[in-house]
Amino acid sequence: IKEYNDVLLKRDKLVVGSSSKNPIVMDLNNSLGAMKQTIIRSVDNLIVGLNIQLKNIREQEEQTTKRIEAVPAQQKYVLTVERQQKIKEELYLYLLNKREENALTQAITESNARIIDAASGSSAPVAPKTMTIFLASIVLGLAIPVGVFWLLNVTDTKVRTRKELDEVLTIPFLGNIPRHSNNKGEDSDGIVVRENSRDSVSEAFRIIRTNMDFMRVKSEKLQVVMFTSANPGAGKTFVSSNLAMSIAQTNKKVVLLDVDIRKGTLSGIFSNSSNRMGLTHYLSGSTDKLDDIVGRSEEYDKLDVIFSGPVPPNPAELLLSERFDRLITELRQRYDYIIVDNVPAGMVADASIVNRVADLTIFVVRSGVMDRRQLP
Repeated sequence: IKEYNDVLLKRDKLVVGSSSKNPIVMDLNNSLGAMKQTIIRSVDNLIVGLNIQLKNIREQEEQTTKRIEAVPAQQKYVLTVERQQKIKEELYLYLLNKREENALTQAITESNARIIDAASGSSAPVAPKTMTIFLASIVLGLAIPVGVFWLLNVTDTKVRTRKELDEVLTIPFLGNIPRHSNNKGEDSDGIVVRENSRDSVSEAFRIIRTNMDFMRVKSEKLQVVMFTSANPGAGKTFVSSNLAMSIAQTNKKVVLLDVDIRKGTLSGIFSNSSNRMGLTHYLSGSTDKLDDIVGRSEEYDKLDVIFSGPVPPNPAELLLSERFDRLITELRQRYDYIIVDNVPAGMVADASIVNRVADLTIFVVRSGVMDRRQLP
């Protein structure tokens, strides 16, 4: 700034003695302009530096103020800790004195008790009483299963054994067929009687066949044999089809007639039932030829099968018709045995209607299916 003032004074002196357009004066003016800009920049930089210093001073002031304000809170916390420490020290000293007093009292005081007899006892544990628990476990282990089996037996209303039938029925008992399972462990519902088979099921059907022969000796008119049951699922189709196969193996001409025209149960056993006319075709007048509805069994050439055919809208009326009687008459002339697979008795009127043409009615009872309350 001093240099700027000296140059300014020098220029003013030259202007007094000469013109402002003097080259020297003009150079001095340029120098003054440059110096002025330099001074301005210096002043600006100085201002910026002073602002930075002012900011730093204010930040230091804030930090100092916060520290000053925090001092009373810290002192308060320290006083609280010191007060609690003092209380706990006094409590500890009090308890310590009491412990010493009690120890001294116990050392000085004489016992006011004396031993009359020494304690005695067994080394065996008082509890738990192992033997009692063991015996109770055995009793409960036997009583609970027995009680469960007794309860199941009391509440079970199904027919399980032949004895239950003999107690209430007076009709002849033809035979007992054991349970037969297929390769999957399921109850079999197809043909199990084969040529030269010696399993228990085949033998059971041979026994039934023999018993029927004995009955035929007493009554020559034993040609139409009808099978029925009290419940669906009793196995009448299984029994009738296998008995028919067993009779056919004695070189008797046998026809298996499915009169369950509401469901057609035989079609699920024999594989040649598709695309063949059945009983309902004959009864409805679709055909008059018996050969149109008779199919040869693929399992045995002595066994013929008449399937039920399509379900008609009037099953009972068809079975009551004269054509059904005519069919049975023709079958009597052609076959030795006519095995009729009928519907369950009591479910629909079909069983009672067909019964008029039967020489023998076999009632199939399956263990665990028929209710004892259904017995007469």
